Amino acid sequence: MRGEEGERISYHEYKQKLKKITEEIKKEKKKKTIHKNKQNENLIKLEEELNRLNALYNNDEGCKGDNIFNRNEAGNDGDRDNVDEGIISNGPFTENLYLYSEISKKTLKNRKKMQKREMEEEKNDRTKNKEGEREYISLVEMLKKTNKTIYSIAADGNCLYESILHQLRQKIINYKYDKNHFFHLMNEDEFSLDTIDLKKYENKKNFDFAIFQDMNPHDLTCEILRFLTSVYILQNKDLFVHFIYDEEGDNAHVGRRKTYKGITSGCNVPCYRNKERSEIEITALSNILQKKITVYDVNMTISYGENYAEELFICFHHKLYALGKHYNSVVDL
Repeated sequence: MRGEEGERISYHEYKQKLKKITEEIKKEKKKKTIHKNKQNENLIKLEEELNRLNALYNNDEGCKGDNIFNRNEAGNDGDRDNVDEGIISNGPFTENLYLYSEISKKTLKNRKKMQKREMEEEKNDRTKNKEGEREYISLVEMLKKTNKTIYSIAADGNCLYESILHQLRQKIINYKYDKNHFFHLMNEDEFSLDTIDLKKYENKKNFDFAIFQDMNPHDLTCEILRFLTSVYILQNKDLFVHFIYDEEGDNAHVGRRKTYKGITSGCNVPCYRNKERSEIEITALSNILQKKITVYDVNMTISYGENYAEELFICFHHKLYALGKHYNSVVDL
């Protein structure tokens, strides 16, 4: 290839590289895959590599009329004898160029499809962003009427729990319990969701939620709240069974058991793309913390745990982020 000192790629090196790239293209085309977009991207990359190779070989500034027989790099006389008219017209060189021509047409078509898809995705993202902005402004105006506003929470999959934690830390000043009481309840020296077996806490006798309504909120974490939510749902199946079911199940009870297991086992991962599921978790959190939780929404305002005196305020966004639903905390102006 043309190096730093201006050396050109030799014909024989060019032919070897050309053969290698075209074989890779053939192999890529023969692949049977459901990931057509990825395959198209690979073909485009190979075509670009082939373009660079041809440009490098043909790039002879001031000597563009030279043919392969005039190049010093063609080798000795024996080598030049091998580059006869038969090889040029019927050999792998012309076959490769023909293949390159055919592939160029297809990859160009694929590239146009990819560009069109990217433009459509970008347009959809812009539309969603505009809708999200309008929704956000409407929610801010709605909250102003109650002398409140939005406190932004990071969109990292923990937004519901982080919103609740922010509210608790804003409102709870006096408390009776701390993390040591939690560890004593768990009979552990430390806590991690990765090492927890939820089935161990399915029996109500093995776990008491009483301390969490008066616990230091700075000792609570998203992991702890997820764990408490999972255990509460497990211990109160009758309360949630009507909200957790599998419509595709052949048997209603079997379907419920299957989906119920999925709901509880999934509480240790970010999962707030599903509004119905988060409503179940808000209900559980309200009962665990013994707090009324009011959720502001541009469509309606819903309160969970109406019988509790202390109240927490959060808000729900349908279209604020392209990835899905989002929760923020709500504070006084």
